[in-house]
Order: sequence, then structure tokens, then C-alpha cells
Amino acid sequence: MGPDPRFAYGDRWPGRLASYLPWLEENLRALLPLLAPDGSLVLHLDQRAVHYAKVLLDRLLGEERFVNEIIWHYTGGGRSRSRFSNKHDTLLWYAAGPRPRFNVDAVRVPYEPTSGYARGGIVSKAGKRYLPHPAGTPVDDVWDIPIINPMSRERVGYPTQKPLALLERLIAALTDPGDLVIDLFCGSGTTLVAAARLGRRWIGGDRSPAAIACARQRLGRFRIQQDRRQRRSA
Repeated sequence: MGPDPRFAYGDRWPGRLASYLPWLEENLRALLPLLAPDGSLVLHLDQRAVHYAKVLLDRLLGEERFVNEIIWHYTGGGRSRSRFSNKHDTLLWYAAGPRPRFNVDAVRVPYEPTSGYARGGIVSKAGKRYLPHPAGTPVDDVWDIPIINPMSRERVGYPTQKPLALLERLIAALTDPGDLVIDLFCGSGTTLVAAARLGRRWIGGDRSPAAIACARQRLGRFRIQQDRRQRRSA
């Protein structure tokens, strides 16, 4: 499925970084006071702007509030014959305070099949035995999550739609059930659907009426599916 013409939108910045960065700073200054003391800000950008944004966030929040640079690596799409193909985005994680919420056990991944540690654990020099965690190993800062398959039922036709697996991992790690997740640049609504699926409250917004329409449709379908599951389990 290609981009749905109903969800077309403008993603070009006159003057590029010269106009984008002041806009970004203005919006960040408005959003940062909304963070809970143990809350987090995650900014998702590509290679063209992420370095400038990190310097900006270091200035606004302080270098000590930087937690992780997460690399989302994906495959699919075309391959360049004149340079290394661009197959990753960057997510900058900043904390509002010194002790951000982080649920490491919520985002463990299976051990590699060849891992000796997974089979029997390890024994330290002091003789202490460390056994593998039944849920797997903590995920690191490089995430191999595929883009949405063109034939996937998840695809809605919005040009910049992100996979639910990406947002669900972020939300599961950085929030608890009942917490509030805010995405005021929600695009296709993936953040909002992921938050709803994980039992979080959410607030979403976008300047694009097409984005709002897309997000509403997805959330409406999720509620219908949820109601059906509840009726079957009743």
C-alpha cells in the first residue's frame, strides 16, 4: 500500500535548518514544563538534524539530563549505489530529573541462541553464580525493528508512519500503566495507539487535519477491537 492521498502533508522547511531549529526550540520550551519529575522526553530525528537538536537540548535541559542516543535500524526500501544507504533514525532520550523512570524488565529481548550465558549463566571470580533472566537480556541502544511491511494490516497509508513495535518499546520502558504520554506531533497516531494498547493515558495533537483524521480512525478501530475482546471474555 502506498501513501494515501488523504493523508498528504507538507514536510519541507523553507530555509531548512535555519527555519526548523528556531521552530523546534520554541516548541521544546513550551513542552518541557509539562514533564513529570521522573518523566522523559524522546525526540526522533534523522541524520540531517539530530546533531543540532542534541546541542539544543543540552542547552535547554542540561548535559546531565541526556540519557541515551537510541539508534533505530531498519531495512527495506531502496539501496544507494553512490554512498552508504541511510537505514537508521536517532532517538534522543532526555530525563526531566535525576531519576527517570526506566522499566528494564519490560523491554528484555531473547538471548542469542549461541549465548553460553543463556544456557547456563556465568560464575564470577569470587565464585558467585549469575543465572540468565527468564525474560531475556536487557535491550541495548541499537534497535533492529523493521519498517512496516507494505502488505501489513498495520499500515494506514500515512507517509511517515512508524511501527507500533518501536513506540511500544519506548512507552513500556519509560512509563508505567496509567501514566500520561503526550505526542503533539502525532502524525499517523502510532504513539497514541501504542499508549492505549499498553494502558497508558495519552494526549495527541498535530497541526495537520489529515494527521488528526488518521489518528482518530486508528484509535476508533482500536476501541472497537478492545470492545470485542471484552465481550468475548465476559
